Amino acid sequence: MNIIGKYESIVADHPKIFLVVLIVITLFLAPNLAQFEFEAGDEDFQPDTEIAEANSMIRDEYGEEGRRVTVISDASGNVLSLHNLLMQVDLEDDLNESDIAEDRLRKTSEAPYGVSSPARLIAQARFIDRAMEEAPTGIGYTTEVISSQPPNGEEDFEDMIRGELMEKANTLTIEEMRTILNGDGDITLEIEGMPFPIEIGFEEPFYPEELNEYEMEFFPLEDILPFLLSEDYDPERQHASKSITGVLIVEGLDDDEILETEKKIQSTARNIEDEETRLRVIGDALIDEEVNEASSTNIGILMPLAFIFVIVVLGIMYRNITDTILNLIALIMAVIWTYGIGVLLGINLGNPMMTTVPVLVIGLGIDYGIHFTSRYREELREGRDVRDAMSRTGTTVGFAILLTTVTTVVGFLSNLGSNISIIRQFGVLCAIGIVSAFILMLTFFPSAKTLIDGWRKKRGKELVKEKTKRRKKKKDKRTFGQKFWSKIGEPETFCEADRDCVNNGLGLGAIAARTPVAVVVVVLLITSVGAYGGLQLEAEYSFTDFLPEDLEVTESVNMFVNEFDFSEETVYIMVEGDVTDPQVLRNVERARDAALASDYAVPARSSETVYNIGEEMFADGTFDDDESESWRKIVEDDEATNEDVELVYSAMMRERREDTERVLKEDHTGTLLRIPVDTEEEKRVKETQEDMENAAEVFGENDLDRVIVTGGPIVSQSTFESINEGQIQTLAITFIIAFLILAGLYLYLGKGPLLGAITILPLVFVITWTFGAMYFFGIPLNPVTVTIAAITVGLGIDFSIHLTQRFNEDTENIPHPECAICVSAGHTGSALFGSAATTIAGFGILSFAVIPPLAQFGQVSALSIFFAFIAAVFVSPTFLLVWYKFKYRNKKE
Repeated sequence: MNIIGKYESIVADHPKIFLVVLIVITLFLAPNLAQFEFEAGDEDFQPDTEIAEANSMIRDEYGEEGRRVTVISDASGNVLSLHNLLMQVDLEDDLNESDIAEDRLRKTSEAPYGVSSPARLIAQARFIDRAMEEAPTGIGYTTEVISSQPPNGEEDFEDMIRGELMEKANTLTIEEMRTILNGDGDITLEIEGMPFPIEIGFEEPFYPEELNEYEMEFFPLEDILPFLLSEDYDPERQHASKSITGVLIVEGLDDDEILETEKKIQSTARNIEDEETRLRVIGDALIDEEVNEASSTNIGILMPLAFIFVIVVLGIMYRNITDTILNLIALIMAVIWTYGIGVLLGINLGNPMMTTVPVLVIGLGIDYGIHFTSRYREELREGRDVRDAMSRTGTTVGFAILLTTVTTVVGFLSNLGSNISIIRQFGVLCAIGIVSAFILMLTFFPSAKTLIDGWRKKRGKELVKEKTKRRKKKKDKRTFGQKFWSKIGEPETFCEADRDCVNNGLGLGAIAARTPVAVVVVVLLITSVGAYGGLQLEAEYSFTDFLPEDLEVTESVNMFVNEFDFSEETVYIMVEGDVTDPQVLRNVERARDAALASDYAVPARSSETVYNIGEEMFADGTFDDDESESWRKIVEDDEATNEDVELVYSAMMRERREDTERVLKEDHTGTLLRIPVDTEEEKRVKETQEDMENAAEVFGENDLDRVIVTGGPIVSQSTFESINEGQIQTLAITFIIAFLILAGLYLYLGKGPLLGAITILPLVFVITWTFGAMYFFGIPLNPVTVTIAAITVGLGIDFSIHLTQRFNEDTENIPHPECAICVSAGHTGSALFGSAATTIAGFGILSFAVIPPLAQFGQVSALSIFFAFIAAVFVSPTFLLVWYKFKYRNKKE
């Protein structure tokens, strides 16, 4: 009797004590389930790398990258029509009149009301074009009416006029934009030094084709407008079907305030849209809410389906309401234990990835229950009493369940090697669930069953029904197995021990084991195809992948990604150390210019650096005389000192604190360069990173603590690499540890370590088949499906262990190994089939998940379990038979 057999004997002797303990533990853990909410974010999937850590540090110390809500104008006609442009102006107007305008919208020089839209850009362009036509006529005698003659005459005067025009264009009021676009009034332009204002008249409404007539020498209309329009934009016809408007949100809001603000923008947009044009609002908080709601919906769909499935399957398998209810209660308790302990450990249970765990626990718990119950009934039929039957069940199948539990836990805990925290937590939670299911199925069920069967026995009731004897078959109505055995010349008594038709079918693997070369050739051919597909798999990840396909926000996000060339990506060059050295400040300029020279930089979007702020403050005269002199010395490298730099930094903090804090630490121990980029694929991300790292090399001549390049696209690329590396690492760890456990066990049992390798070998094929199937079915490798390798080993080894254990048991009683492997397949066949069917169906339930990666996870998991079952039944017998003949090659028959 082994340890599990002894444990079951103790449980059978003291069932009430064990039941009370289990119930108390469950009642203690149950309230914890109310303490977690569905809450997920992109940061959950960030790897623990220096690049990701630096990116998080930037967000905490310098502020996020300008939170922005995108509003897509989805027009049935031309989005550049006057009607649609005025709709954008109405949106800006209504937001400006709302309760979020004062303290929620971020005003900038380019978006004075916190809204940046094609309508404002076109109104500015139309204003400048018309002003440049009328200004010379209005001035006529410019040099005579100017109160103070510009120092360099007419050239400086034109520059001044342009500067005034740009300033006015950037500060157009909402009513002025309406006037410009409708063409129904005048706009007044006042120029300092002129005795009278200039009236610029607009008499005709805007029409899109006139954009081709504008002469924009100093206004970047042609550079910016295409980024705000969909890819179907035709510059000759000035026609596009969609455009994007940006609503800028202030920093420092908490999560609830951000969500409230984005919902206000959404409701405002819905009040403005009409049948011709739909306004779609995309915001991070709105997306997060949709994902969290989808997760809640997901678990609400999956759990009832899982339990309905459990009831149906157990009812079919057991045909006994008591056993069905006991197994169901044990599974419910296992889920409570899993989540309750997860809450106590501080695991992030709100992530969508965690919604798969209960289904996994239920699927595996059923597996344990079926094997244990089936063997317990078999022992009762052999005449043992309840206590002895429990003990014998624990000694045989219970020990096999222990092995599968250990190897499965190892498989999931191998995810601890991942540098993505949510994958590590997923592995831990799965391990908790598996151990919980193991304890409850081998404790709660035996305790309750002992009490119930003891009560039934005292009343003289039948504990288990005898197997119904099959009617005698006519000779021409033989089973498939009988015909097969007869055809190949083996005695029917070898492997026909009361086996039903299902077992006959599953016994074909044992029969095929007599021709090992043919089996190996077929397996290698299939594996080579799988290997080809697996090598083509590439990691893919976007947090928006977790959006259900039928949601409006999903449609909007996909529209934004697929139909616009607009990029909000930013990479950072973070400099840490003493940045008061004048040479460091000059190198900020050099690094910025080198970074913007990259093919993937977007000059149309402004970069942000401390040097930019200094240039602007010097140009507009914000510096006082001493500060201006210090700036000049820094720029010209004219014996500038650290004190000059500190003076300039202090002026920046005084005059433009909000902008400065985004690029400079207040204690001057670090600075940040924000470089706008546009990356679309892995190759471009790598090249962009190389360009930025080359640009940052200028800081090598300074005595600094650290210079690192990071940012959203680079962190995403790091995630892809972590997924690929993590897959290989967790797979290797799982195989090595599982092999060591099995090899050590079989060495201890006198079977030799080679049997451990034989038991785990089929899973090498299974994993290859699974990855090949993923490629051929178009299922990507992402943070959810990357765990499939460990799951396949952890769950798939269950089948191999049960067959190996039974084969070891049968070879002690049956002299012919060929017959023994057939009998083993027969005894374990229905249990393995039932176990595989329930586990496959359990994971198949995930196919109903509303979150695509979870549905894909369910599909892949079901495939891998199916492959593991096929390998155990049709491949493992060959290797077991070869091993036995090799191991006992000198044994006399």
